[in-house]
Amino acid sequence: MAFRQVSELLDWIVDFHQQLGAMYTRRAGEQRDERMTMALKFLANRERRMHDSMKRYVEDADPALLKTWLIDSQDFVHPKMLERVIHCVGCQDVSDILANVLTAHQTLRDMYRLRAELAQIPSEQALFEELADNQEAEARLQARDIGRLEMY
Repeated sequence: MAFRQVSELLDWIVDFHQQLGAMYTRRAGEQRDERMTMALKFLANRERRMHDSMKRYVEDADPALLKTWLIDSQDFVHPKMLERVIHCVGCQDVSDILANVLTAHQTLRDMYRLRAELAQIPSEQALFEELADNQEAEARLQARDIGRLEMY
């Protein structure tokens, strides 16, 4: 998947969070295990929040930043890896869900860090560094809360 401008990548991220949230919602409705249902509903809610937050950012962002050309518009691997996360293959229990969640967060964090390193202008670098930091904080929050659910 090749992105040419910052706006294209951010739009893809908005869509990714929407798709991931929809998958968690669908899976929650298919569960018989109460812990799985609770974990999946929690994750769907968190994904909705991330989707809404990113969507608002894109709507309010500096148009010049959004039109910034990515330095390496060739195909890069992170989006392809994240497409597999949406399907949550093998997610049979809460620990499988947690592994899927952590994979998504780590991959997004790595992608944001790469984008920050390759940034051409300070505002682009700052954007992707902030996204990486936010992704790391979200990963900690989700891991903590799912871990608590698994303990009880």
